[in-house]
Amino acid sequence: MVFKLLLLLPALAIAKIEVELSGIFEKDLHLAFSGEEIDVISDRERDSFKLNDRNVKTGVEAYFGGWPDDVYLRSPTPWGDLFKSYGWSEVRRTLVPKRGRILSMTSEPQVVMQQIFENNSSKPATFNVGISQSLQNTMSSSWSQSEDLTIHSEIGFDFVIDFANIAGKTSMVFSSSYGSSSQKSQTVTVGSSSHVDVLLQPGQSVLAELHATRGSLKVEMEYEASVSGDVAVNYNTPYKGHHFWGLSVEAVMSKAGMSDHLTSKQVIEVGFFTSSNVVVYDRKSNDRMMAIAL
Repeated sequence: MVFKLLLLLPALAIAKIEVELSGIFEKDLHLAFSGEEIDVISDRERDSFKLNDRNVKTGVEAYFGGWPDDVYLRSPTPWGDLFKSYGWSEVRRTLVPKRGRILSMTSEPQVVMQQIFENNSSKPATFNVGISQSLQNTMSSSWSQSEDLTIHSEIGFDFVIDFANIAGKTSMVFSSSYGSSSQKSQTVTVGSSSHVDVLLQPGQSVLAELHATRGSLKVEMEYEASVSGDVAVNYNTPYKGHHFWGLSVEAVMSKAGMSDHLTSKQVIEVGFFTSSNVVVYDRKSNDRMMAIAL
């Protein structure tokens, strides 16, 4: 029996950060991640990194020795745009996945459907006891810790999970937006798509149960946002021989006692069904008559 579940939640193609999980469920899963999201710092991100004018000027004075009249983190600026004129780098925010861990994974067999079949005729008859049921595979994403960042691309997840002692695998592809809690689901059908026949004697009644394994997985991802680039500085009265200077934002923040990185945490929970089978019991004796993997 080969069972493959494909859970599609919005497209992975636009994601710049990707998280991959592969291996054997509950035995040997491997978590890998890659990519980064880089953009010129936004006003919201200036607030998150506490890069207001006063803090930046304080850092410039501590690092360079003179209180500046103006500081700029990005284009445009007066005087013909200092970043373009001098080839300085605008301050950019970079978001990268730093570490990930599997918090929990469990599997539990469940009876997802029951149906009675009864031969009310006076002759033996063959009944199709193949049953199926629509179920929900789910994914939720929540943030236990997040900063106010302007992230335009989504974070993509690609899970390919094998199961020990069970043929087939579960594949899940989805994406989520930074900092936003979300819940998504997809309806899947488990059970038989073909005939599962049993011969019933006159008056015989059987109970068919559809069993499936409910798997759950919880993963925590930690992301780090950092800033890099130059602070464009203006002194109305030339300082050290010049009006304009380009200073490392990391050095300026360090001298001001500010951190140039922020940490965010995301928890992803996935619930899915796999490994379905039909078990048939005689209702009079309660004996199991047959069990068929689907």
